[in-house]
Amino acid sequence: MKSYLLNLNHKIKEALLRLEKNQGKCLIVVDKNNILKGTLTDGDVRRALLVGADVNSSIKKHIRKNPYFIKNLKSKIKTHEFEGRARQEIIKKTKNDHIDIIPVTDKNKKVRDLIFSKDLNKISLNKKLKHIPTLIMAGGKGVRLQPFTNYFPKPLTPVNDKTATETIIDAFSKYGIKKFYLSLNYKKNLIKSYLKENKIPNLHFLEEKKELGTAGPISMLKGKIKSDFFVINCDTIVSLNLEKFYDFHKKNNFKISLVAASKKFTLAYGSCKIKKNNGELKVIDEKPSMNYLANIGLYLLKPETIKHIPKNKSFEMDLLIKKIKKSGGRVGVFPINEESWKDIGQK
Repeated sequence: MKSYLLNLNHKIKEALLRLEKNQGKCLIVVDKNNILKGTLTDGDVRRALLVGADVNSSIKKHIRKNPYFIKNLKSKIKTHEFEGRARQEIIKKTKNDHIDIIPVTDKNKKVRDLIFSKDLNKISLNKKLKHIPTLIMAGGKGVRLQPFTNYFPKPLTPVNDKTATETIIDAFSKYGIKKFYLSLNYKKNLIKSYLKENKIPNLHFLEEKKELGTAGPISMLKGKIKSDFFVINCDTIVSLNLEKFYDFHKKNNFKISLVAASKKFTLAYGSCKIKKNNGELKVIDEKPSMNYLANIGLYLLKPETIKHIPKNKSFEMDLLIKKIKKSGGRVGVFPINEESWKDIGQK
């Protein structure tokens, strides 16, 4: 229970870390005495970041006050104790209002226990994504890692005791995903040989005759898939609840959804602000910081986006996004904490 309780004075950064680690989409916000003050969902955090909140901002402004809770249950909370009408009412409430966690309090609203909707509904976490394929983009030369990649391809870069490609496949397989595609060009025979020798299951190779850029290889999926699908760069190692990402994508009916990490950049120097007319100094802002949402190279796409990508031509993801938006399609941004993302494509 402790990992789902968040103190009212904590920052957005801590909320993001908790949400990534927990299976639930919601945190219960309490004061220092564990008195219920509200809830904070991953959606609340994303909205806060998208309107300019800083990861070091307090969560106070962004919590949902007056959450649904159950009061004065004397017995210890167990799923099987909610039988008959009481259990059905709770299930109905959680479904209608999309509630993941219900706090159980005493008469003073002190949180004593939590009820998880997934336990009430017997939901299997791994069924939702089992028919969603994943394309791993692995055809590039890995220019940022040269001279290392002059001899060794980036998809086989070691990440702990496995390659980057295997690490990505393992992370996605935990969510029930069974079909993987790997686009190849640079040093493709070496990559294929290694992965075949290690008997990576459910892996299909898409061979680029020439470099096709960050979106071009998607055209090779035409006729192969009919569902939404993930696309990830082979140098993107991310700790992310893929079900949350998928729900965000489907609920908002986005043509493309991308994951972006909140990243803080600090200028190493003082920034001078001057008057435009005569160059007189107004103020020096010492080592200013700015926050950005950085595209990490993980996407969810609807199958109809494939038709917007030219066949056998180099094509970049930013051009695809512009095409989709120009045609009236919506593109979503799913923010995560920068500590949940590792870019292994740089030295």
